[in-house]
Amino acid sequence: MTLLSSLRSYLELDVTPDLDGATATRRSNRRRLRVFLLVFLLVLVPGLVWNFMRPAEYMASARVQINPGRVAAPASGGEAARSEAELLTQAQKLTSRPLLEKVAGKLAGQGLELSGGDAAVQLQRMIRVVPITGTEVVEVQAVGARPQQLATALNVLLEAYRDEMKATFGSESGESLDKARSEVERLTKAVQERRARLDAFRSENGVLSPERDENEAVAQVKGLATALNAANEKAAQAEARLLALRETVANGRGASAAKDDPTLAAMENRAAMTREELREMDRVYTPEYMNLDPRARALKTRLIELERQIDVQRVASQQAAVAAAEQERASARATVERLQAQINAQKAGIQSFSSRFTQVKSQEDDLAQIEKASRDAMERYALLEASDRSRQPGLKLLESASVPRRPFRPDYLADAAIVLGLAFGLGLLAMWFVELFHRQPPAKAPAATTTVIVPPQWGLPQQGQGGGVLPGAEPPVLSASAPAALGVLPAQAPIPRELSQSEASALLAASGDTRFMVALLLMGLTADEVTALRQQDLDAAAGALHIGGHARRTLAVPGAVLASAPAASADPAAPLLKDASGAALSTADIESMVACAALDAGLSAAATVTADALRHTCIAWLVRQGLRFSDLAGMVGRPSAEALAFYAELAPDGPKRGAAEVEWPMPALRETGV
Repeated sequence: MTLLSSLRSYLELDVTPDLDGATATRRSNRRRLRVFLLVFLLVLVPGLVWNFMRPAEYMASARVQINPGRVAAPASGGEAARSEAELLTQAQKLTSRPLLEKVAGKLAGQGLELSGGDAAVQLQRMIRVVPITGTEVVEVQAVGARPQQLATALNVLLEAYRDEMKATFGSESGESLDKARSEVERLTKAVQERRARLDAFRSENGVLSPERDENEAVAQVKGLATALNAANEKAAQAEARLLALRETVANGRGASAAKDDPTLAAMENRAAMTREELREMDRVYTPEYMNLDPRARALKTRLIELERQIDVQRVASQQAAVAAAEQERASARATVERLQAQINAQKAGIQSFSSRFTQVKSQEDDLAQIEKASRDAMERYALLEASDRSRQPGLKLLESASVPRRPFRPDYLADAAIVLGLAFGLGLLAMWFVELFHRQPPAKAPAATTTVIVPPQWGLPQQGQGGGVLPGAEPPVLSASAPAALGVLPAQAPIPRELSQSEASALLAASGDTRFMVALLLMGLTADEVTALRQQDLDAAAGALHIGGHARRTLAVPGAVLASAPAASADPAAPLLKDASGAALSTADIESMVACAALDAGLSAAATVTADALRHTCIAWLVRQGLRFSDLAGMVGRPSAEALAFYAELAPDGPKRGAAEVEWPMPALRETGV
């Protein structure tokens, strides 16, 4: 309650503003220190007490190589690698309850019993088995508060596990041999029964050979099919020969050669001899003599008769050949029909034989599987009998457990560092949270009795304070009661405010429809020059703005500024910027629009943002970059001698730069996307 009362008193500190700033700062610092120390100690002290009050825990470890052995025989073809699953199974047996109960009993006999409940359950919580991947080695770890008890428990556990492995293997090995022998006998009997059943089925159904084509029924059908194919081929040839003979007869060509008909051959031979004899006489005698010679006329008459006889004999030979072809076709067709009938008669028998043969093959496959299983069982039984010693499990102690000398956990120093860091962070958070509700309201500035000296009005906006601020940096805030270096005079017009680039960007972003007008002021135009602009002064195609009056000049207008320009009017003399009625804007309208934009942008002291302040921002930006004062007239008009003297204080030391060497327009006009 005392700590809570102190905290409440610290949080209820007097927050009445103190007129003395140094005293208020000291009180605020004391309040922060008190809150920080209070929260820091509230977190640190209990945390350190909790950390160092925790009991130390020790860890003992041992490493063993476990050969789990095999109750079943390994596969044929060599010793199979022991699987990881077998090693994990043995590792689980190390933390089984029956084995741990034996360990607890032996520990109690040595005066190291575990107090407070079930000893086996406590040992299961203390002991952990970690298999090392890719090896037969496991690491057994025990974590607890009594180092001597941990080391003894691990050594006793490994000894008990070795005895348990040997006892278990003896009983399981004998049981495995009995099971293997029984399986061999059962499979041998099944093979004999299946073989006798298969032989009887073969004898009853005439399936004498295990090859299908070697059986009589299949051989007969196969021979008939071969003969049928030959008969079909012969019938096709006879049909083709008959069609060829008929086509020859129909076309009037000879149906057969002379060698096929001896009579026709003899006639053709005699006719050839007669023709040869006539040709011999024709070479010797004249045609007139040939016509008068009886022998020549007799030869011609004989040749004519022989040719007639040859034609008659050829026709007879053709008819005989067609008749022979028709008879051959009929004979071939009869043979095909006879063989087809025989095959059809054998189909039913073949189907019945195929069904019986399929049954025989199924029984043969079953018999082969059972024979294979029988051979495997016999091989396993033989290996079990021959490899009893090689299958015996083993436990090789690689590293016995020793009594740990240093605590395993917790890490007091690391946890203390965490508590310290947490207390420090919470103290800082509490200090920030308290200060959030103790912020002092901003003090009101005293009424100014003096003002700083200002240059006389030269037709330019009032200038800001001097200083060596680089382009783009935030300008210093001017105090109405400060700069004694300028001298103190009776009240003068205040110095226009110089905007920073971020403030100028925010002002342009919040200007809306008046953005083009604000951009012109930031380009160095006065309010009077803005109101005097006409449509003809803006050359959008060339990106130029022509400014008249006593400070005539032409300015290059960035594309971003042209994008926000008002729509062009048909009248070149019409005002460039006008109000809703179409009349040219007045100076008062411009000041009002600038003030509205400053308020919408949320600028601090928005009332000080005027048209003169925007132009002053442009001139100060150029002068701070080291622009030659002789080039200033071509960009913002020609300043008076007093103004030049004032802006000289803003110019940096060193050589001056030309208009083409300075950055213009200012970044706010480019970055805002006017």
